[in-house]
Amino acid sequence: MATEIKMPQLSDTMDSGKILSWSKKEGDQITRGDILAEVETDKANLEIESFHNGVLLKIVTPADSSAVVGETIAYIGEAGEAIPAGTTSTASIASTATSGETLKQTPSDSSPALSQPTYTNGNGNGLATASGQSTSFSSGRIKASPLAKRLAEEKGIDLSTVQGSGPDGRIVKKDLDGTASATPLSAPMIPQTQPVAPAKEVPSEIPATPAEVSAPTDGGSLVPFSKMRTTIAKRMQQSVTEAPHFYVTTSVNMDAVLNLRKLLKEKRGFEKTSINHFVLRATACAIAAEPRVNYAVRDEQFVFQPADINVGIITAIDDGLLIPVIKNADRISFQDLVFEANAAVERARAGRPNAQDLLGGTFSISNMGMFDVESFTAVINPGQGSVLAVSSIKEQAIAENGSVRIANMMKVTISVDHRIIDGVMAGNFLKAFKEALENPALLLL
Repeated sequence: MATEIKMPQLSDTMDSGKILSWSKKEGDQITRGDILAEVETDKANLEIESFHNGVLLKIVTPADSSAVVGETIAYIGEAGEAIPAGTTSTASIASTATSGETLKQTPSDSSPALSQPTYTNGNGNGLATASGQSTSFSSGRIKASPLAKRLAEEKGIDLSTVQGSGPDGRIVKKDLDGTASATPLSAPMIPQTQPVAPAKEVPSEIPATPAEVSAPTDGGSLVPFSKMRTTIAKRMQQSVTEAPHFYVTTSVNMDAVLNLRKLLKEKRGFEKTSINHFVLRATACAIAAEPRVNYAVRDEQFVFQPADINVGIITAIDDGLLIPVIKNADRISFQDLVFEANAAVERARAGRPNAQDLLGGTFSISNMGMFDVESFTAVINPGQGSVLAVSSIKEQAIAENGSVRIANMMKVTISVDHRIIDGVMAGNFLKAFKEALENPALLLL
């Protein structure tokens, strides 16, 4: 039986991807590890690797077309093997749906009563049109922002009747303005067993296109957000809106780290050791001592407790930020941590992270030490509960054993989501972090 190749989730924020190019064509022999296609995501252009051997039987999503995460984009199997009937590319479906063909509505087999209906064109392919323009459906989903979906549910608006103005026809909040009298959802309402809390006030979404903004009159110019900057803006706004940030700061004596780093750089395999690697390892060890700072809020009512300590390194690139993740940063050897962190950051800066680099982060570090920054606070990455801001190392006079001496001091500030992380937890983390860096030989174990 032919194997479906589905659009993978290549970053924690990705919900769809655009196929930029196919590296293979239909009929080509595929070996496990071969690069199949290059995909544009909300963060970077990434490559899809094959995990199967066989022949590329069918490309379902052609180049320059988009697919949501989990949607079938191709089939691999034995030469001449049949693929499921009715397999058509997204572009073909959209063309058929806008050609005037009669569409019928079918209920979703697996969706609950309040899920959006799935529309088909009679062949089981889900794309329908409303008011003359195609709206994206896939596996019963309509492309709409989370805020737009929530507002539609509250107002009883059928999203299939709304024309989206966002990227790829995505429905955003402004598309629902003035549509309170739209066709109500036909699915029956599930009886509520608990009173429903009133909707929270959420700031308006970022304008979908620069055309919505008046041209400047002062001689300046308007440059539209890049796809990455749009994602960053939305997620940072989401973070400061949803998560009540709480900040705790401490100072760390870095004399021992500087001395140990100087020795390590003379050893084979440690030549590229940086201060950031000690910070990364100390962070992982401090999380192990106070695992609650690794927790995060899910669906506004659950506490997610990760099984692993996966620390992201916030990395600046030309047009924004990427966060390559070091998995199990508390358990791998220090030498492996140095190698993996350097490789992941180099790939990110080159704009070529691999498919696993951006997934699975549970905690993040923002290090601005190279910019002579005395102190700063960082915004929590949505989906996580904490972020650590690391400042520059500066010579300062400190009192020690009744005398004054000069030491290399570094300030760090942890930002935590106060819904689930309290001051004592942040304090426990910083205490363990400080002890680890002031006794760095333990970090090498």
